[in-house]
Amino acid sequence: MIHVGDHITRRIKVYDASTRKMTVEVMETDVVYIHPERRFYVVRCDMPGGRHFNETLYFFPRCGSM
Repeated sequence: MIHVGDHITRRIKVYDASTRKMTVEVMETDVVYIHPERRFYVVRCDMPGGRHFNETLYFFPRCGSM
């Protein structure tokens, strides 16, 4: 069960503009939001240099995902 504030490890696709390539990186993320009906959750990924981004991930199973 995932809760707000949990630290989880995720494989996230990251685009590097300098090399123009997409890579998959393993990142430590923090759960910052969970939809009230547990449809999706948002994680915050901290990047080097003090930057960060948020990514929305879905709980499974989703409608139509079977």
